[in-house]
Formats: sequence, C-alpha cells, structure tokens
Amino acid sequence: MYKFPWSRTDNPGAWAEVTDECDLYCPGCYRHRLEGHRSLDDVKSDILRCRDLTNCSRISIAGGEPLIYPQIVEVVDFIFSHHLQPVIFTNGNNFTQELALELKKAGIHQIFFHVDSGQKRPGWENRSESDLNQLRQHYADMVRNLRGVQCGFNVTITRRTLPEVPMIVGWVRRNIDKVQNVSLIALRGLDLSPGKKYMVNGRVIDTTVWQSRSDDPHEITITSEEISEVIEQQFPGSNPAAYLSGTARPETYKFLILLFLGSPYMTYGVAGGKAVELNEALTHLRKGQYIAGFPNPQIGKKVFFLALVDTEIRRALGRFLGAVLKNPSRLLDRIYIQCINIQQPNEILEGEANLCDGCLNQMAYRGELIPSCLLDEYRLFGGPIVEVKG
Repeated sequence: MYKFPWSRTDNPGAWAEVTDECDLYCPGCYRHRLEGHRSLDDVKSDILRCRDLTNCSRISIAGGEPLIYPQIVEVVDFIFSHHLQPVIFTNGNNFTQELALELKKAGIHQIFFHVDSGQKRPGWENRSESDLNQLRQHYADMVRNLRGVQCGFNVTITRRTLPEVPMIVGWVRRNIDKVQNVSLIALRGLDLSPGKKYMVNGRVIDTTVWQSRSDDPHEITITSEEISEVIEQQFPGSNPAAYLSGTARPETYKFLILLFLGSPYMTYGVAGGKAVELNEALTHLRKGQYIAGFPNPQIGKKVFFLALVDTEIRRALGRFLGAVLKNPSRLLDRIYIQCINIQQPNEILEGEANLCDGCLNQMAYRGELIPSCLLDEYRLFGGPIVEVKG
C-alpha cells in the first residue's frame, strides 16, 4: 500500500463547521449542541484560515446538520468563488430538489449522505443496512440528476452491523456510475469501563457530559482491518491501495482506501498503490496541491495504461479483456473508479489520542488548526482528552 504524503500544512482537505444543531441522532456522534448556528462572517473567516494554513483543494462543510443552516448556499458559493471544492456532509433529511439545484448553481462539488441503521430516522427505524440501500438509492439518483456533482455516503459501523458491510459494498459496486465515495466509519467513543478516568490539561473531567461513550470496550474497538477483512471475504481481491497511519500508534491503519474499477455491469478489480502514488505526485507537481481522490470518476479505459506500473490494475485489465472476449459489447462500457474509505476514528490508546497522521479534516478553531474530531473536546473541556494512567 501507498502511505499518503499529506501533512498538516500540505493537505488536500479542510473542514468548516456552520452549526452544531441537528435534527437526527447518529451513533458515535461527538458533536454537542452548544452554540447553534455560527455567523456567516465567522464561517468565511475559518474557510480562508484553513485555505492559508493547509494548502487544501477542498473544504468539507459539516455540523451538526449543515442543510438546516440558513445561509448554506452562500457558504458553498463562497468556497467555490475562492477556487476550492465545496463538499457537504448531511443526513439528507432536508435535501430537496429545489435546494439541490441551488447548491449546484452555487458550485457544490460533492454531497455525502450519512445513512445507517443506528440513526433514529423517522420512517426508517429498525431497518437493516440492506433495507437502507433503498434510501441510499433515492439520494444517489437525486444527485445523479444534478450532472457533474459527485455523491458519497457515510456509514457508522457497529459490532451489530459489521456482518452487513458486504450488503452495503455490494450495492455501492452496482452503482459505480452514481456513487463515487463511501466511508465506512468504525464506531468510537470514550471507554468508561471500570477504572477508566480521563483528564484535560491535568484536570480530571466529568465524562457524563460526553455523549459518545460505552461501558463495553469491545463495542468501540472495531478496527479498519476488521472491516476490510469482511469486504475481502465477500469480494476476494478487494485489496486497499493506500492508507494513513496513527499518530500515537503508527502501526494502526486509521484510513484505508479501496478503489474499485468497473462499470455498472461488472467490477473488474481494484487500483493499487502505484496508481494512487502517481495520481498524488502528478497532481502536486502540476497544481502544487495534493488531491483526495481522482479528478474524474468516469476514468475511462485509459486507466488500463497504468497496468504497466500497477499490479492490481494489470489484474483488472485481464478481467476486462476476458469479459470482452466473452461479450464484445463490454468494449463499449464506460469505466469508473470508486473509492471506499475505511476509517478508524480518534481513539485513546495507552493514554494517548491516536489520530490520523495527515488528517484530511483539519479545521480552524480560534485561529489555529485542530482535527475536527477534537472540536468538542476543546469546546467542552479546553483541550484534547487523555487517559489518567495508573
């Protein structure tokens, strides 16, 4: 696998919070309702600060639920006007055709929908991940109609839903022409098993105010490798191409990237680390910035030229040629690349926060950069949480 070269100050992504209000509960959420909607001027200031500090090419707009922010279209327009790609993370409840068209006109690049069976979503309670593919299809079809806007999904993975991951990935592969990204996010929270205590800046904190917590460590220690193995068992050859390691534990895979190649009729294989390395290096050479993903998901058959340097693409090319021999009409198929992100979020290991080394979601907080997952640790306690040792 290829280790992404992203750093704190040379990173393709950054993060902007517009509100901490939300109309849905999601398991593992670490955002607390403390301030409500932020002023547009403050949001704009944070966006420019992120651009200047990170050299980013895209800004993720999040919350809370960003689509209930009254000036969300203005935020998208502001990001786009500064030659950055605006990306929205939403639960989809307020995503209407009218708003979609406004966002498209303002310059939205991609929309991620958080849909999973742990949410208390009206009309979808007690449904399986397989059932929820129907709702995912609804959103994917809506975004497809926007022409040129990319579509992604976030799914929190729990011990209960881990066996259902192949059903999500199977649906994703069948929609390779409509869905460009899916993030499978392992459930994390504070471990409140007996004897555990935490502190910030030398002071023991009251963990009862932290909403994502568990008395059972097993429930909040799913690893990215476990999720990857479940995918591999159902879809052999689904080898990740690239990764980010942990800050406290470099041997952990905090961010695994799996890249499928294929058409809506057939998945031919995956791209490997060499393809990702070339994409990152050439983009940085040409634009002076790294990139999170490939510029055009309809990558075309030109991707097979990378078979000269990438073993995985060589295998995919062999399957493609085999399919063409059986059915020559496959030669007319459009070839897409699709990214599955497997994330192992912030966790406290051996007393330290184990963050993504090269975090894609840094944000401005009081003028400084912090990982977005730590925002409420600063807002509630004044800094990052660490475990009281001994």
